[in-house]
Amino acid sequence: MAKEVEKSEAEMVASLRQMALSLKPSDIGISAATFPHEVWGVLMETGYDSGAFTLVVLADGTVSIYFSTGGGIIGAGEHESVRQPAGSFIGLANRYVYVAKPSTAQPLPPDGLTTFYFLTNSGIRSYSAKEVDLGEGREKLSELFHAGHAVIAEVRKNQQ
Repeated sequence: MAKEVEKSEAEMVASLRQMALSLKPSDIGISAATFPHEVWGVLMETGYDSGAFTLVVLADGTVSIYFSTGGGIIGAGEHESVRQPAGSFIGLANRYVYVAKPSTAQPLPPDGLTTFYFLTNSGIRSYSAKEVDLGEGREKLSELFHAGHAVIAEVRKNQQ
């Protein structure tokens, strides 16, 4: 029975992740007039030996964290203390989207890799790098990686 519950939680998380990747700006109530920037959403995903986590930040204030093994945090963007770093994360994504390539598939990253999926007005773009290189400032998107972790840290503070 426990295995069935775990599987259904993991499937639910996979469905939420896919829903985020399938969104259009109009689905979250934004348009070029209300949000005149190319990137309106970002998924930052890091793979580990036991699965992966996904940070979802959208221009409408949505902030969620999903764990591929099941579970997560939904609705974190309702907290003012989360909205500020989330807004900075989207702002930085708009500065760095130029290094990302168009993406037709969005697999979870393997152990040790971080992938950014930029939700843009012209489709999904992605960029992947080793987590350690991002963390140690040796990658083009290190600043964005650290901004994503600032969002995660604030979400965790609000969960305690």
